[in-house]
Amino acid sequence: MSGGIMAKKRSIGGFKSNRKNKSLDVQQSLISIIVDIHNTPILRQSATQKLLALNRKHRLEMPKYIGVMICKKCQILYNSKNSSTRIKHGQIIKTCHVCQDVRRLGGGPKHHRG
Repeated sequence: MSGGIMAKKRSIGGFKSNRKNKSLDVQQSLISIIVDIHNTPILRQSATQKLLALNRKHRLEMPKYIGVMICKKCQILYNSKNSSTRIKHGQIIKTCHVCQDVRRLGGGPKHHRG
């Protein structure tokens, strides 16, 4: 080639997996901000909102241990001031004081099984 511009090599199939890997890295960094209790509540709540938006955009699965920390209705991060947690008949019952939503985790009593 004499002085011509070289054509750009096209990547085949690498863009999607690269994008997913980058979004998984960002997800892990946001989770580390949320889990660290030494961060300010405003920073943790902002990271929660960004994490939910990232998961919706890239269709990522929310890890279970993070999903139980977030109210499904108003998307606020649970803490001892804005929620209450009770255990009744083998179920964990979380009540959000912001939106009054009640979440029941666990199957409850298994007395009906033989």
